[in-house]
Amino acid sequence: MLDPRMATAGRDPPAAPESLQGTVERVVYHDERTRYTVLRLRVPGHDTLVTAVGRTPGVEPGAEITVTGTWDEHPTHGRQLSFASAQVAVPTSRGGIERRLMRYPGIKEVIAQRIVARFGMDTLEVLDKQPNRLKEVPGIGKKTLERILEHHATTHGPVAQLEAQLIELELPPHLAESVYERYGEESLGMLHKQPYRLARDVKGIGFVTADRIARGLGLALDSAERVEAGLLHVLEQAEGDGHCAVPIEGLVARATRALGVDEAVVRTAGQQLVSTGELVLEEGRGGEELCFPASMIAAERDVATVLAGLARAPRERWTVPTLPEHLGPGQRDAVRAVADAGVVVLTGGPGTGKSTVVHEILQMARAQGVDVMLAAPTGRAAKRLEQTTTQSASTVHRLLEVQPETGRFVHGLGNPLPPGLLVVDESSMLDIHLAQSLLLALTPAHRLLLVGDADQLPSVGPGNVLRDVMAAAEPPGSPIALVRLTEVYRQEEGSSIVRNAHRILAGELPRADPPGGAGQFYVVTARDPERVHEVVVRMATERIPEVYGLDSVDDVQVLCPMHKGRAGTEAFNETLQAHHGAGRPVLEYRAGGRLLRRFAVGDRVMQTRNDYQKGVYNGDVGTVATIEPEDDVALVSIDGVRVRYEGKELMALKLAYAVSIHKSQGSEFPAVIIPLLPEHHVMLRRNLLYTAVTRARSLCVLVGDPRAIGRAVRQVDAARRHTGLAGRLERALRDPEARAWSVPSPEDALTDEDFDPFDGEDELVLD
Repeated sequence: MLDPRMATAGRDPPAAPESLQGTVERVVYHDERTRYTVLRLRVPGHDTLVTAVGRTPGVEPGAEITVTGTWDEHPTHGRQLSFASAQVAVPTSRGGIERRLMRYPGIKEVIAQRIVARFGMDTLEVLDKQPNRLKEVPGIGKKTLERILEHHATTHGPVAQLEAQLIELELPPHLAESVYERYGEESLGMLHKQPYRLARDVKGIGFVTADRIARGLGLALDSAERVEAGLLHVLEQAEGDGHCAVPIEGLVARATRALGVDEAVVRTAGQQLVSTGELVLEEGRGGEELCFPASMIAAERDVATVLAGLARAPRERWTVPTLPEHLGPGQRDAVRAVADAGVVVLTGGPGTGKSTVVHEILQMARAQGVDVMLAAPTGRAAKRLEQTTTQSASTVHRLLEVQPETGRFVHGLGNPLPPGLLVVDESSMLDIHLAQSLLLALTPAHRLLLVGDADQLPSVGPGNVLRDVMAAAEPPGSPIALVRLTEVYRQEEGSSIVRNAHRILAGELPRADPPGGAGQFYVVTARDPERVHEVVVRMATERIPEVYGLDSVDDVQVLCPMHKGRAGTEAFNETLQAHHGAGRPVLEYRAGGRLLRRFAVGDRVMQTRNDYQKGVYNGDVGTVATIEPEDDVALVSIDGVRVRYEGKELMALKLAYAVSIHKSQGSEFPAVIIPLLPEHHVMLRRNLLYTAVTRARSLCVLVGDPRAIGRAVRQVDAARRHTGLAGRLERALRDPEARAWSVPSPEDALTDEDFDPFDGEDELVLD
């Protein structure tokens, strides 16, 4: 690190901070989001009003204030004090309290005198802790009280005090409300004494924010509290990448590098977390030692316990009907497996007839008089399942019935789903937390059929549930039935999309259809990002709709490996919105002077987080039906239902003309365009390209650099996930004492945060 004296050599030393005490004459400007404020102060010894600028909670005219900062010269507004801290004086006399109260809306001199006469020097404490007691004062009614409390909360209340502390630490003031909601009157104490607890307890505050608080308060880099919190944060980041655990040596190395401390300090902190049970060390299937968070151990154990119990539970064999002659051997095996077993995994690539098998299984179940439940992890996948089976299907969330007020599931341990056959399609998308919640709602009276393509991308959330269950079902004699469909039926019908999907799986380059006709699979070479952008937009808006008669908004989907860059989702969405929304009514949502969202009527949009109140979920896609710009309101049609979004609720929506390949899982589109460039190298893997291609129903077009396509085909599953479910399930299946279900930790599966992997806003860069 450079010597700080060298960094300032040849420059004037920074000006020393100066403190001014004065009275607020006028609040020129105050931004509610950032708390940036411009004040005009009357300061003793200054002939004219002093301009002071900085961040502070609400300050009212007449307040006595001390600001500390440095002077600078604004090119337009002249000399002003840029303050880093602002302290509003607390009145120390009855007269001072009366004068403060008279600055509140609805309080005149007589009322202020009555309040102080009633509560004396305890008046401000009453306002903080027992504000409803103001109704004891004649002349204060319900509406006046509401105005007083709102003003007090934003200027002098405990949340305002927290905001002031956060501002001094150069942190977002909006976090104060969440902190106070969690800790109440203990908030300031937690902020100063246990800042790293905030990262664990308060949504929106991650390790980086907590670390900034702690460092601002002078906590040492190698303090045990900091290093323990840093280790847990590294594990949380790994969970965001899909891992349930991290190899112990990798964890130590990453934490040491990220925290800037000695390795020995990290190992000591890790041992402490192991001794308290927050971390658990286990040997993985490959022999490497893995470190798991305790909550992840509980989730994997729950899933393994329930699956083993289902697989080993005694049950009557169903009568297998006479099967159609067109079914292949693998398809017949799948039907018979469901008739015999409690847990069946049905896997296969596109065109292998999974939907045909599910149809026959449903008919067999109905013939037995068994109720059937169909579910999928996302709304679009559930809709596809409905279309292929002509039977009602739902998302896993809707099946388990989310309580809008709490985000908890109605069905779970102690309140199971009705007995019957549960079919889960697109089960490669199940992460460990969602699988945990779903399985805890089952009993030995259920049969479970997991249907999915194990060669697709794994779930966005942590875990690799489908592959782990398949690995545990591989050994001969396993009570879990595993059926792989390998014969391709749609290929015989001439589907070049299906043929190329299987070529990609085999590590071979895809082959384009001959030019000139309305084929199904094409590759367009374009090596420059700007050229790729131009080609994709023209194809999406002109060529494909003209040649194939498809709707350019509803039927054509751009799928990108990444969000940034000219060949990323953000740039495509901006360009396609400008094209499709030209001349249509527009809604622009702003906060703090910034444009945050812009939607036009007819825009294709995606919900980005679960909203149980509205009944919409992460990944749901809809169309902006109408807007009310004056009220910041948009009505969005999602699966035929109009959902109202108002104000900051609009932040849950994003344009969806182009989406990431990860976000497209479980969906199918008439036409898909996939841009691929070397700049996408960190994402270019075989299962990513395979997943993108198999989203196309009638037309798939790759646009990009042949080198990028080749890299994607060659790169096999570069991001292997560290999990423990396969080994845990194998042990549970071998255990002669295994039974259903003495599961100790149902609460771990029942909260909203577990199902929104895109919601994190705090990251510590480790590499």
